[in-house]
Amino acid sequence: MSLIEFFRGRAAKEDRFTALVRPHLRLMHRMAYRWTQDRVDAEDLVQDVLTHLFPRTEELSAVEKLGPWLIKVLYRRYVDLFRRRARSPIDETVPCISDDAFFQEQLQDESNRYHQLELQRLLNRALVQLDETWRDVVLLHDVEGYTALEVAEILEISVGTVKSRLHRARKKLKSVLEPGTVAAFAAC
Repeated sequence: MSLIEFFRGRAAKEDRFTALVRPHLRLMHRMAYRWTQDRVDAEDLVQDVLTHLFPRTEELSAVEKLGPWLIKVLYRRYVDLFRRRARSPIDETVPCISDDAFFQEQLQDESNRYHQLELQRLLNRALVQLDETWRDVVLLHDVEGYTALEVAEILEISVGTVKSRLHRARKKLKSVLEPGTVAAFAAC
């Protein structure tokens, strides 16, 4: 094999990998950020997953629903690397989800921007108060729009467990976010 053929083949593999993964990068980073609550850790997590997947480009191209599959791989890696850390269930030093650039782009109407930002911060505080297993289900199902079956596949739990956790999490969020129960928080 000539040097030109070697690099031509290498570029083709990189191009194929990029074409497969690029549509899912924002979602991967967003989910990694929601799980780690740290921009650097989220970037490291996504980079770690992509580094491990690059040699398996052929396998990636054979996956039917690549988006949920990538999130499942990302979640497993997150559990391996980050969840083992002993953390308090409520960490007031955690930055708000709404401070992330992804959420800033969603704020379209300038006149309503402050109100939307405050609502996002309140929701973030409420999500932090949830048990991690409930939070994962809410984020995947209600925020990212995965079906209960897809959430069950990603988290490797039964569909009944997904529905149960979703119900309990929504009930807890409702009680935390009801008028009169929301405490005034300092800006994030």
